[in-house]
Amino acid sequence: MALYTPRKFELDADYCVRRDDKRHIRPYIFPETAVIAVDVALATNRPLLIAGPPGCGKSRLAEAMANVLGWHFLSKTITSRTRLEELTVEVDHLRRLHDAHRAASLKPDQAYHNPGIFWWAFDRESAARRGLSAADAALPFPGRDGASAGEHHHTVLLIDEIDKAEPDVPNDLLEPLDRSSFCLPDGTTLHANPEQQLLTVITTNRERELPQAFLRRCVSLVLGEPKRDTLLAIGNAHFGDECRTLIEVLADKLIKIHEASSTSGRRPPGTSEFLDAIRTCKELSIDVADTKLWSQIERAVLVKPTV
Repeated sequence: MALYTPRKFELDADYCVRRDDKRHIRPYIFPETAVIAVDVALATNRPLLIAGPPGCGKSRLAEAMANVLGWHFLSKTITSRTRLEELTVEVDHLRRLHDAHRAASLKPDQAYHNPGIFWWAFDRESAARRGLSAADAALPFPGRDGASAGEHHHTVLLIDEIDKAEPDVPNDLLEPLDRSSFCLPDGTTLHANPEQQLLTVITTNRERELPQAFLRRCVSLVLGEPKRDTLLAIGNAHFGDECRTLIEVLADKLIKIHEASSTSGRRPPGTSEFLDAIRTCKELSIDVADTKLWSQIERAVLVKPTV
C-alpha cells in the first residue's frame, strides 16, 4: 500500500531526514502516523501532542520538522517548577530595583520584561524590542538560527515533557495555544504576528493525566516501540552499511529485551539507547559475541537496572 504523501510539507518517499553535518542535521525517520499528524496540525493550526515512552523520538520529531520546514527551532523542557510566566513573559524586578538603587535612569517598564519562548515564537521583533529603541534592544535571539530582528521567521516550538508540570500549567497554556495570545504585565494583550507561522509540538511520557480542556485543543499522536524493520532503518540512517551486521544483531537483542520487559515491569530501552549501543560497540571496537564484555555493555546501555 502506498505511503501517505504529506500536503503541508515535503519529505522523501521513505520519510527519512538524512544527515547533513554542515547544517548540523541528524537523521530521523518519521512513522507514517507522525507524517499524517503533523499535516493535520499544520492544516488546523493546532498544537501537536506526542505521547510515548522515553527515548522513542518524541522530541527529535520536533527538531526534525524544523529541519524539514526550514523554520526556526525553539524548545523548553518543563519541570515541576515551571510557571506560565517563564513561557510567556516575566518581569525582572531585580534588575529594575538595581537600576533604581544605582540612580540610573529607569527604562520603560517594558524594558524589564523578559520574553519567554511563546513571545519569541509569536513575534520575535517585539520580543527583542520590548518597548526599546532598535539601538537599545540587545537581547539575543534564542534558538538555533541567526535570523535578524526585522524579518518574519516561522517557528517550530517544542514544549517538552508537559506531564512534569504542576496540574495548573496545562490549563494556563490554553490562551496561548488556543488564541495565540497572552497578557502582558501592563494589562495589554500580545497577539501572534499573523505573518509568522508556528508549529507547536508538546510531548508527554504520560506520567500524569492531562486536563480534558487541554487535550481537546491538541492534535494527538502516540509513538510506540519501534519494530525490527524500523530499528534497522534507523540504525542504517545513522551509521550506514558498514555497521549493517552490528545493527541487525543489536536490533534483535533490543526486541528480546522489550519482550522480557513486558513481564518484568522494567522500562524497556528506547530508540536513543539502541543508537547508543551501536555507537558504543563501534567506537570501542566491542564484539557482541564476547558475551562477558557484552553483558556489561548491555546492562550499562540498554537494560540499566535500578541502582
